[in-house]
Amino acid sequence: MVNKNDAKRGFTPLNRPKRLPAEITSQISHKIKEGIFPPGSKLPSETQLAKDFGVSRNVVREAVASLRQEGWVITRQGVGAYVAEDFEFKTFKIDSNELDTVEGLRSVMELRIEMEVGGAAMAARRRTTEQIEKLGKIMEQMRNIKDNLTEFTSLEEKFHQIIAEATHNSHFSEFMQFLAQRIRPCLEIKNVAAPQDKNSLRKSIRDYEKIYEAIRIGDPDKSRRAAWYAILRTAENLGLRGLQGWEESRMTLIGDLYIPTCAQADLNFKHPKLKVPVGACDTHAHIFGPKSKYPYSPHRSYTPPDAPLTQYKEMLSYLGIERAVIVQPSVYGTDNRATLDAIRDGGDNFRGVVVVDENIDEKEMERMHECGVRGVRINLLYKSGIEVSDVRKMAHKIAPFGWHLQMLVDVSEFSDLDTLAKLPVEVVFDHMGHMPTSIGTKHVGFNKLLRMLAEGKAWAKVSGAYRITTSNKYPYEDTIPYAKAIINSNPDRILWASDWPHPYINVPMPSDADILDLLSIWEPDEKIRNKILVDNPQKLYEFDPV
Repeated sequence: MVNKNDAKRGFTPLNRPKRLPAEITSQISHKIKEGIFPPGSKLPSETQLAKDFGVSRNVVREAVASLRQEGWVITRQGVGAYVAEDFEFKTFKIDSNELDTVEGLRSVMELRIEMEVGGAAMAARRRTTEQIEKLGKIMEQMRNIKDNLTEFTSLEEKFHQIIAEATHNSHFSEFMQFLAQRIRPCLEIKNVAAPQDKNSLRKSIRDYEKIYEAIRIGDPDKSRRAAWYAILRTAENLGLRGLQGWEESRMTLIGDLYIPTCAQADLNFKHPKLKVPVGACDTHAHIFGPKSKYPYSPHRSYTPPDAPLTQYKEMLSYLGIERAVIVQPSVYGTDNRATLDAIRDGGDNFRGVVVVDENIDEKEMERMHECGVRGVRINLLYKSGIEVSDVRKMAHKIAPFGWHLQMLVDVSEFSDLDTLAKLPVEVVFDHMGHMPTSIGTKHVGFNKLLRMLAEGKAWAKVSGAYRITTSNKYPYEDTIPYAKAIINSNPDRILWASDWPHPYINVPMPSDADILDLLSIWEPDEKIRNKILVDNPQKLYEFDPV
């Protein structure tokens, strides 16, 4: 009869295409972590392991050597290998095989962003003249490079190595070198395999120039931001949008003079394939400019081109949409004049969502309500949005008006979603919860969102697919499971929105007709689409019945 403990100690035959010593190391270390081989216990002999795994003793010796190097085991000559008493303090390791998965690469890049941002700030304080000269020479080489991406990757590695040395922290320098060696193969493969935009190399060089200049002048804050920006762009090039809940358009720090400009919406309007019902509503759009009349906040995250109401109404006419909700964008802060004027000029078929602070008085709210305001936007992603820590206080303030809270938040980064379900007002989530698709539909935050929808404790807008996708191509196929899951959770609580004029996105500017046609991909049932387009916004925004 087979002993149960002996059965647990058994190993799985190896898959020959994989590197055999690495697979043996993985299986044994897993059993050590599980306690099957406790600290101080002896591993099976080389002969037995070779028999169990179906390999030669030389392969087993290489695996045991790797286990010893990583701190899992100790070996005694002529006796065998024993599990280390302190194996939990084993040598830090990043398995290069893990970088073949999105999850593994994301984990390494999240570690990298924390290390390199801090390292750039330290380097700005501690760099020597010699190190500045070395960085300058690398920058000169980068500027002269043409299309040799392998050479560019090598220069990137040297650049980061000098910054790590400039921290004058030996542990930091050694760890960054370790990290660079692990991630370099992945970056080389990506650079060679991915189709390159003509401007992509130039953009990367500009990113490095900003880091170099900030370190050269000795400004740790600018160095930190420049490094942060560059790593986010690298992550996005690797298909990791929304790293740590951050993305390029959320990088601007208060007091920083760099404010990126975003592209103009596609003004070559066309008719969609989808025929929309009477009373259809676009529940999320922005109006920008003219700047001379409506100045932007100096602390904004981006600068948009003018996007006047006349252009927006023309776009709606092509789509066949009659109703709209104008949402206050972050670039205006709490100055709602452009949004309120657009609502007034739009007439009875327009509503609005504003950004206010907790000191707004009741009379001003009454005037806004009369104008067509039906909600307040809580912006936890971008600068110049509301930054109240006590969301509950704001909810109680707007509750008498029947307004809702519209949340611009990454549900994968916001741990207090459950508290939102207890507020005395309706809660609406922008852009499908703004969680990057690379995180996966099983994430606890996304599932909390689905549960709130299913229980009728929240609304969600199926919009902004290009803000969460890892693809640059329409129809952003990786967003389809997210949109379907949201719609299926409770079709009575779902809204559609164009997000016009699509401010500061990281994909080619889409056609608004194509954006509307996404809805037929996400939801083939016409009755449910009519709910999303007509019935649901009619209820939430208090439009007259169709």
